[in-house]
Amino acid sequence: MNNNDLNARYSRLKYILYLFIIIVLIKTDAQAMQQLTLAEQMLYSTVKIICLREDGVQDGRTGTGFFMDFAVKGSERVPAIVTNKHVVKDAYQVRIFFHVTESDRPYPSGKVVFHDINATSDAIFEHPDPNVDLCAIPIASIRTLAREAKTPIFTASVSLEIIPEEKEWQDFDAIEDVTMIGYPDGIADDKNNLPLVRRGITATPLGKAYNGEQEFMVDMACFPGASGSPVFLYDRGSYFDRKTNSIVIGNRFHLLGILYVGRQISNRVQRGFTPLDGINVPTMMHLGNVIKATQLRILDAEIRRKIADSQNS
Repeated sequence: MNNNDLNARYSRLKYILYLFIIIVLIKTDAQAMQQLTLAEQMLYSTVKIICLREDGVQDGRTGTGFFMDFAVKGSERVPAIVTNKHVVKDAYQVRIFFHVTESDRPYPSGKVVFHDINATSDAIFEHPDPNVDLCAIPIASIRTLAREAKTPIFTASVSLEIIPEEKEWQDFDAIEDVTMIGYPDGIADDKNNLPLVRRGITATPLGKAYNGEQEFMVDMACFPGASGSPVFLYDRGSYFDRKTNSIVIGNRFHLLGILYVGRQISNRVQRGFTPLDGINVPTMMHLGNVIKATQLRILDAEIRRKIADSQNS
């Protein structure tokens, strides 16, 4: 075997090791989830994403992400942070502030630690459709580093199982209440490392593909920094059942989608006495476009495919 063959095999081995360093055996946080209310779990599922340049300086951009496990097979999974492609575009790294787990149980301790994570295109998983603004940032290596540093991180991962099945989308009413968790304009409860909660309604029916795309619109304040925010259907106590045309006593909870853009209009602001003495000022319309959460299943399949390809190479 010549040197070229050895180098090729070594490069291929490094690539396989890189992929599989993101596959870990994770102890379930079920105990913690039982102690947190559903609303608390929603808060702890999200993180603020701070984009960094190659020199480690913040580039001024922030966004929102949320924890999700992909390629789940028994106790094996790929833990990641879901966000929009445009949030991390051109970023060298992203800085994430994590909650530290209590030493004797998987529960947020009140302490916080930050980690800088590689966010270049070759280090993240992108949705295979270039027109779908979704990606996943693997964090298995960060979990390992945090454990070794005696600061294990707590993650409340959103499950693929709470995404509505195809027929369930048709059962939703034309107008539904929705809840979004995120960091508009980078605003957060920094002391407690917690996001902000916003509520609104669907602006287009969930059962319809808005303008033929796998998305819908919401009537809600959607500002820059909230891109990547999970949008939930979160009904407590009762909800209207479209199938039976009646009020049902109980709870209803689904991950409906991921915000990717807030709509704006341009207002003319007069600064003088003539029509020419004015400027156009963009103003948020309190409308947002949301990618349907079903697209996360396609991203999950893409991650599984890349893992399989690495095993067979």
